[in-house]
Amino acid sequence: MMTTDDFVALPAQDTANKSVYSYSVVNKGSEPVVAQVEIGPNGEDYLVDVEEIVPDGGMAVVVPVKFQRYTRLLVKSLIEGRPTEVKVYFQSQRVT
Repeated sequence: MMTTDDFVALPAQDTANKSVYSYSVVNKGSEPVVAQVEIGPNGEDYLVDVEEIVPDGGMAVVVPVKFQRYTRLLVKSLIEGRPTEVKVYFQSQRVT
């Protein structure tokens, strides 16, 4: 996906039955990216939990610190007017 000057939210994940989960953000472009994890109780109301800067050509693993049932990742360009391409992966392990 290409970043914009505004945060774009990826689809929310229901993490209620996950024991471990994280987002890998791979910056394929030549501009830095802001990656932000939001958490929320109901899939509608969210608050910022963690924010990372992903350098151009770099990768970051963003792990939520607090728990709520829903988790989503948002990305945007760090520098206004300088979009870049990112790939995002969500990985988790289930509670057994």
